[in-house]
Amino acid sequence: MQTYPGRLIALGASVLALGCGTVARRGTPAPRPLAARIDSILSVPPLEHTSWGVLVRDRSSGRIIYQRNPDLHFIPASNTKLVVTTVALGMLGPDWRYRTPLLARLLPGDTAAAELRIVGSGDPTFSARFWPGPRTPAAAFASTVAASGIRHVARLTVDVSRFTDTAVNGTWEVGDLPGSDAPPVSAFALQEGTFQLELRGGAEPGREATATILPPPAAPGIGPLQPIRAQLVTDTPRARLRFSTDFTARRDTIYLAGSTGAGAVDTVRLAVTDAAGAAVRALAHALAAAGVRVDSVGVLRVTGEAGDTVGMSRIGTLESPPLTDIVAGILQPSQNWMAEQLLKTLGAESGSGGSWVGGVGTERRYLIEHAGIDSFAFQLRDGSGLSAQNLLTPAAIVKLLEHGRALPWGERYRAALAAPGLAGSTLASRLTGLAGRVQAKTGTITNVASLSGFLVTETGRELTFSILSNGSGIPSARVRAAIDSTVSLLAREVR
Repeated sequence: MQTYPGRLIALGASVLALGCGTVARRGTPAPRPLAARIDSILSVPPLEHTSWGVLVRDRSSGRIIYQRNPDLHFIPASNTKLVVTTVALGMLGPDWRYRTPLLARLLPGDTAAAELRIVGSGDPTFSARFWPGPRTPAAAFASTVAASGIRHVARLTVDVSRFTDTAVNGTWEVGDLPGSDAPPVSAFALQEGTFQLELRGGAEPGREATATILPPPAAPGIGPLQPIRAQLVTDTPRARLRFSTDFTARRDTIYLAGSTGAGAVDTVRLAVTDAAGAAVRALAHALAAAGVRVDSVGVLRVTGEAGDTVGMSRIGTLESPPLTDIVAGILQPSQNWMAEQLLKTLGAESGSGGSWVGGVGTERRYLIEHAGIDSFAFQLRDGSGLSAQNLLTPAAIVKLLEHGRALPWGERYRAALAAPGLAGSTLASRLTGLAGRVQAKTGTITNVASLSGFLVTETGRELTFSILSNGSGIPSARVRAAIDSTVSLLAREVR
């Protein structure tokens, strides 16, 4: 028994020596697993109250790198645009184009037309985004007419019956309607359903300020591109522009009230109240500038009004760029109005009708039958993601991305996404250290931030990922920073 304490002391000494040796050999604590490090990024205060849905998968092996609530519903914001663009490419093909005919009912002598009609196709590209300038699309139509020899048009009409006359989605917030976020959708529109307004302060405080539509809107006798009523006053020279609009889809006139600084000149972009009506008036101005007199204008909104085209001659057709260019025009800058135009086009092309219901129904069938996505993994209300009633799971988005990437146009699809350093894209100033390695779709509405797409790691692995956040209650910049930190960590650490 006397030897027992000695044995205990010896054992204790050996354990102590072993412990010291271990610390010396390691030097620093072992790094935490990747999942724990991502968890810490997404949970650091004040993000601990945010709901997160994340799925990251290796494209080659199918291995799940990280997941967090991958099968729960989240409001996706503009990640919704991934649906309408992928479905459109899958249904119509990457080289599909809109075609907008220009018809004329000629009178004897061929220099006058009883009616000149544009048959709206839903083409969303008649804007400076795809043309050299804001007035160029209308000038192109006018040039086609002038080249045909027509010099007098009794009535200029646009047929917009391809789309239903519901111009604003019923699930959008009223506050989105006056600006360029949610202009009215139409089978024919110019400048993405918007117009520019110049607000000019008076020479001194108290004087009336003026509001002028740019560029000149219509031919003499036709009326303004967009009726407006402005009550603007001039404030002190350093005062900032402040104004509010009274805008509803049921009213033709936009009412503005506010103030601006003395001598100040500001330009704002607003939504028109009637996209087709504004477009036909702008076309009348362009025709007048090309030497073609127009007596009156009109809009044919339903099929019965349009009637048949017997006796009308086609004098020209304007074609859009290929669909892949349109998809890039939607995804890279996150263009809402174009996404809605494309959604209604899907409904019209599938035979379901050029409406939100027809477009969403077409999307639903494609997602289930072609992309293999569970019908309970999504709920869709629009094409842009403005609606807070849209729901998607991270797993559904990843599956959709992988579906598109695997098709013959997959590389063009990836290239159509936003990317770090890409001018005009929503990632132009984000994740700049990953230029050339990230192509993704951003998404932001109140209390929602998202990013989904493709990432190439430092070791060359290609990952498909979807990161969705809801209910943060904090500025979106803080949430985006956490998303970007997660993507950067994945790029460094995934082997």
